[in-house]
Amino acid sequence: MRFTLLLISLLLTRSLFSQITASETTHDFGDIYTDTQTYADIVFTNNTAKPQYLLTIDKPRDVFYIFSGKKLLPDSSIVIRFKINDGIKGKFTYQVDVYFSDSADPIPIILTGNIKETTGNPLTDCPDFNSNPPAGELNFSLVVKVIDSITREPIPNAQVYLVERGELVGNYSTNQKGIVIKNVPLGFYFITAEKNPYTSNYFEGYVNATRNYVEIELSYTEPELVIYEEPETIDYTAPDVDTISIDPVTIEDVEIVEVPEDSVPEITEPVIIEPEIIPPLTAIPDTLLDPDYFKYSNITFILDASSSMNSSGKMELLKLSMIELVKMLRPEDNITVLKYAAEVDLVLQHTSGDKKDEIIAAIKGIKTSGSTAGGDAIKTAYAMNREKFIAGGNNLIIIITDGVFNKGATDYDATIESNFKTYGTRFSVVGIKTTDFVAEHMQNIVKLGGGEFIEINTVSDAQTKLISEIRRTAYKG
Repeated sequence: MRFTLLLISLLLTRSLFSQITASETTHDFGDIYTDTQTYADIVFTNNTAKPQYLLTIDKPRDVFYIFSGKKLLPDSSIVIRFKINDGIKGKFTYQVDVYFSDSADPIPIILTGNIKETTGNPLTDCPDFNSNPPAGELNFSLVVKVIDSITREPIPNAQVYLVERGELVGNYSTNQKGIVIKNVPLGFYFITAEKNPYTSNYFEGYVNATRNYVEIELSYTEPELVIYEEPETIDYTAPDVDTISIDPVTIEDVEIVEVPEDSVPEITEPVIIEPEIIPPLTAIPDTLLDPDYFKYSNITFILDASSSMNSSGKMELLKLSMIELVKMLRPEDNITVLKYAAEVDLVLQHTSGDKKDEIIAAIKGIKTSGSTAGGDAIKTAYAMNREKFIAGGNNLIIIITDGVFNKGATDYDATIESNFKTYGTRFSVVGIKTTDFVAEHMQNIVKLGGGEFIEINTVSDAQTKLISEIRRTAYKG
């Protein structure tokens, strides 16, 4: 109780005399397992009219940090990444005091969580949180080189995608030396490279001014051999005219009926009612959700936040696919977001499509941990979706996952089937880098719910495939 009152007092005191603000002052890591992210990026913004400076950071010995710079110009920001020592099991609460030149009082940052599994390497090699980086600007030159995995030769004209916290920040082509050089902020990036007929590959990790070179190897894929088959020969020869019997018709055989002149009806122009023309789906630009052609959507997302999603860039692809969709939503569209790991949690409830910043911030904040309670999440999702049901609209449940559900309810297939038959609520699955076994299992499930199974393996998939599914289910044609 005394600690809580002290913290409130510090926050109130600082708010009266300081104008540097933090994006968050309390960060809960939740349950931490082997693959769980154990750092948090907090943005500090200078709201004053003068330059300010980062002076010092007073921290416990089990907290480490790295910062993007010390000088904050007016209306500018720096990022401080705090990492906790995940080598000791148990609950923790750490207070870190960050001092800036605008006030004698610190900004207190509270870090909490519960370490369930230790990594055995609490400091990690990337980045070295035990030492400070060189002071400097937020941006630096990042070099990405794409090469053939066998020949080691550079691959020109390969597409390189930079994703940071689930948002696409760059899409570039390599030069003749297989290189892309771009000025970017330091951070944790998911970087992929793609070019046909190679198999796409990726890098995932922290980059900064001293760790600014990334090399991505692509494996050549043999093009599928197409066997040409001679088409069946069809005889188009016309029949012999001499063999066709035609009965002659003479003028005497035709009965002529005379119509009195005064009995001819007056001809009037018919009234033609033009039907509403809806163009084919393929003819409508894929960047539009025009209400003339697409129903309003009530979508409940179920997001897999289990620990398996923390590898191979799966969580970044999940976030990217959703953020790309959010950018297209209309104010009349309704979004609810659930996440599931060991338990089912509500991330966002019945939020209209015009609140894009709020939705994107919630998506970016999702973290992974624990096992997979997907069955329970599906039942919860249908209950939430019914609360905002749109009669005649596009009511849809979408689960985004990398695997099958190994915890919780197992009778979700009946829920999916009954809701589709009774209310027309569709159920679709987005598979993030799934196995063939998982893909087959999910395809059987979506048939019950009138939906589709969509595979996302690359950044280009994440940019388009979820949007295509919403357009398909909402299309009025």
